[in-house]
Amino acid sequence: MHPSQPKVAYPWSDRWSQMALASDIGPNHPVLIALSGGADSVFLLHLLAKAEPRPRVLAMHIEHGLRGSESQDDSAFCARLCARLSIPFARAIIELDGDGPNLEARARKARYQALAKEARAAGIGIILTGHHEDDALETLLMRMMRGSDLAGLSGPKARFTLAGTPAVEVIRPLVTLRREEVRQILRREGIAWREDSSNESERFTRNRVRNNLLPKIADAPGGMDGLRAFARAVEGLEEELAERTVHLCWKPFSPSTHALQGGTLARKDLASLPGPLQRRALWRLIQEGTGKPAGKTVLALLADDLAQARNIRRSLPGNWTLQLGATELMLLPPGSGGEEPFQSPDSGSRLAVPGTLDLADGSRLVAERVRVPAGAGFSTDPNVVELDARGLPSTLEVRLPRAGDRFHPLGAPGGRELTRFLADAGVRREDRGRLPVVFAGEELVWVAGVRPCQGRRVQPDSIERIRLTLHPAQ
Repeated sequence: MHPSQPKVAYPWSDRWSQMALASDIGPNHPVLIALSGGADSVFLLHLLAKAEPRPRVLAMHIEHGLRGSESQDDSAFCARLCARLSIPFARAIIELDGDGPNLEARARKARYQALAKEARAAGIGIILTGHHEDDALETLLMRMMRGSDLAGLSGPKARFTLAGTPAVEVIRPLVTLRREEVRQILRREGIAWREDSSNESERFTRNRVRNNLLPKIADAPGGMDGLRAFARAVEGLEEELAERTVHLCWKPFSPSTHALQGGTLARKDLASLPGPLQRRALWRLIQEGTGKPAGKTVLALLADDLAQARNIRRSLPGNWTLQLGATELMLLPPGSGGEEPFQSPDSGSRLAVPGTLDLADGSRLVAERVRVPAGAGFSTDPNVVELDARGLPSTLEVRLPRAGDRFHPLGAPGGRELTRFLADAGVRREDRGRLPVVFAGEELVWVAGVRPCQGRRVQPDSIERIRLTLHPAQ
């Protein structure tokens, strides 16, 4: 794209530093730029390449391969551009089913996963994308057409965090610019870019909004300025309402429950909110707790449950469960019924004696052989147990409870089903599947943090003992 307009000097050298400061990042901070080859990412790449001083920059192109040779040409264009600007270049090829549902969403998710992986490998904590103001307006209109609640109406955030270790921030420094402003700058500077032919496809909602709806709005009284003012008003109201619910968050389960994920929330904190704020807070809490948003139907059911003071379980996306109790809400992860075993990074679910086993929730089991005088006392800490070492194997098994497990607890006249013991011991139903249990062969010798078994109790003449200590997650 090289129209014949006269070239106008553009302040390349200091423009990036201005944008970086406006985006609350240091001008010299290392960044990875998502380079599609389109006008917006090409403009952003030139800003970084011509910045003085230039920060450490890595450009990455994601090739989905959905447009055949055109996709390959885009990739080659990006590689040549980075070579000309002396910017390191990375490329990833991601294959997607072009005929499957939600192609845009699947491509976006795969793209961010690949970008985050490359950024972490390079020791970079910031990803830059070329989204601009028109992208935000398109998103606003699309969400209005889907009937989004207020929390969903605000446009794409100027920055957000991709979860992982370490976390990576995505920043959109061009959100204040218009699409045509970017293209005018590139034309005047004689800088080429690639046009994606799929941007004309009526298959995608965004293209229909961009090519059909936005031009009509631009021609209407008030036009784009009115739409932008509305977007800013929505964003301002959303921020104001967010302040009223930002204090609501999941409280981790107590260490003694050994829950891997999820948490609790006081029911009164939600029940006291007006309906719209309640649904807004529930949407955020479920998104934060499970990583998946809840649909309108689920949110409406939960709001009605709160209004009617019901105690009930509701299924959430990803096989999560929300338990509404009389005084608290409990977010329960998949497999919380006890089917999944605890796993150790090194030794699976086997605990050597002596030895250490790291559990998946961050807690740790330590096994020791100790010699004590006959008749010596022992700890009353529920997280520490001593067993008579005679007849115990050198390796124990640690897992979560399973259907059919039986247990003969210390002090009881006989054995019974483990589930019945846990209920009688006052362990909440929601926590019964999360307690690690320790086996010696087929014998359950300790329900961690609750009680040891009768058959392995310390005898008056016990000299050698097996001491098991559960160290809760920090």
